[in-house]
Amino acid sequence: MNELQSKALDLLKCFIETCDRLELNYYLVCGSALGAVKYSGFIPWDDDIDVGMLRADYERFLKQAPACLPEHYFLQNYRTDPAFPHPFSKLRDSKTTFIEAGKAHLPINHGIYIDIFPLDGYPKTEKEQRRLEWHKRISSWQWGCALEGKRSGVSAIHCTFFRMIGCRKRTAKLLEKHERIISAYPTDGSDIWCNHGNWQEKLEYAPKEQYGEGTFALFEGLRVRIPEQYDAYLTQKYGDWRSDPPVEKQRTHHITTICDPNRPYTHYLRTAEK
Repeated sequence: MNELQSKALDLLKCFIETCDRLELNYYLVCGSALGAVKYSGFIPWDDDIDVGMLRADYERFLKQAPACLPEHYFLQNYRTDPAFPHPFSKLRDSKTTFIEAGKAHLPINHGIYIDIFPLDGYPKTEKEQRRLEWHKRISSWQWGCALEGKRSGVSAIHCTFFRMIGCRKRTAKLLEKHERIISAYPTDGSDIWCNHGNWQEKLEYAPKEQYGEGTFALFEGLRVRIPEQYDAYLTQKYGDWRSDPPVEKQRTHHITTICDPNRPYTHYLRTAEK
């Protein structure tokens, strides 16, 4: 385990301790669930940690967790860091640096982090589903134009348009509206639970039975909760998850400009200003 993974694991330990203290449930999701099942820890070429919480528990965590966290841990989302361009939260270590290429220009906390995704319900009728997906697409173009990076086709056109009308200056307001849209369908009344914040879109729409009450696995020696039907969950997302991807695909999806587990991101911001 390298230094970056070690710092992320510390964040996960604190997250779980806080959830236990507040009596909140969570699941290790995405590549972290895969890592727990297949490697009992990090995927060897990966460096991030993803957790999911039902919306009700997620909102309680946002309200109550800050009082339980160490001073140098920062719970980041559009409410606490208005330029933050995502509809989920990150728990960051402010004593470290992890500046990603598409966000390097943003005046936000750039510490090493774990991702915290809210899980929402899904509408039952096809008409409501089409309406939700349309709203999601438009909304994601609006707040997503704050991110830098190469775009092509329709996405590039819409990004240019929304930048021209000033959407990059209204990230928090746009995300607040986006959140109202995706959280309008409670998990209690839905057969499908959705992680709208993850980039894999509908691969993150899972029957609630896949999550269930959860089951436990080990992640770098830490006891963690993963989806109850983890085989079905991982198969839906990754297909033949038991086989390793080709060597050329064994790499992290994060593109960083600066990663420093031992120095705060503010040091590099001050250096850049000079």
